[in-house]
Amino acid sequence: MAFWLETYQTIAVGFVGVIVTISLNAKIARDERRAERDHERDTLRVALRAELKINRFSLTENMKTLREHSSDTEGGAFIPTDLMNHAYQAIVPRIGLLSGDEVSKAMEAYLTLETGNAKLFLLGVPVSTNPRHVEVPSNYLKAIAQMQESVVPLVEAAIEALEKARRVH
Repeated sequence: MAFWLETYQTIAVGFVGVIVTISLNAKIARDERRAERDHERDTLRVALRAELKINRFSLTENMKTLREHSSDTEGGAFIPTDLMNHAYQAIVPRIGLLSGDEVSKAMEAYLTLETGNAKLFLLGVPVSTNPRHVEVPSNYLKAIAQMQESVVPLVEAAIEALEKARRVH
């Protein structure tokens, strides 16, 4: 009888050891995956923040230039039409890694930037020598400056949401 007890005891201890090892490996794998997601989430935030800051700078510089030229009665201005949204476009498939507030504010900022860019083509004429600019008559410059000014708070709100979320995590 002792033989059977020792045999079953060895099998039971071995089985428990295997179960514990599997459980620990699963926990380690979950922790690694969580760390990978956290890193990817932080990387997405950094990329979006950097791109939004570039957009904010571009908007404020354009507004200054447009206001300076809006009093000109002749001519107009060449306005860049490049959408600085390469990081955003690359991130869209993984945007679910961000919080709802971050997604909402970032999308609102980027979609408003895209809408504003589309309006440039309605008010201006594409330049044949430089397809990345439109020529806008002087009578529209003030309106475009106001339009771009209205986007800045949305961009700043998105930047703040991304910074706030990064500080929390």
